Amino acid sequence: MIAIAIIENNNFYRESLKTALNQIDGFEVVFADDNIALLLDSNAEFSFQIILLDWTYYDAEVTRKMVQLYPNSKILILSNYVESSFPDIQLDGVLLDFIPKCSAKNVFEQKIKKSLIASII
Repeated sequence: MIAIAIIENNNFYRESLKTALNQIDGFEVVFADDNIALLLDSNAEFSFQIILLDWTYYDAEVTRKMVQLYPNSKILILSNYVESSFPDIQLDGVLLDFIPKCSAKNVFEQKIKKSLIASII
């Protein structure tokens, strides 16, 4: 089972994405909220393979802390724009991937699976 966290400001989009991802065989959204502080609490006991992070919450220091707290998780940035309009973001030598929010369910599935395979290699 691929455990997924969604940190998204827009409640309607967050719940819609959660519903769509939970319909994919082998995917389970185990955390969905707009409160990033819940994930950054060092006493929290979460385990994810994927963290989908709303672009509006992206901050280098916050993301560094997330990488430290969840070293086995791949962080993907949810953006309102297509990937080609964003420069690559590297954080401490790690390239952060984007997923346009307007993507179809199968695009999310492919991107998540590709990210997990890339993190193993």
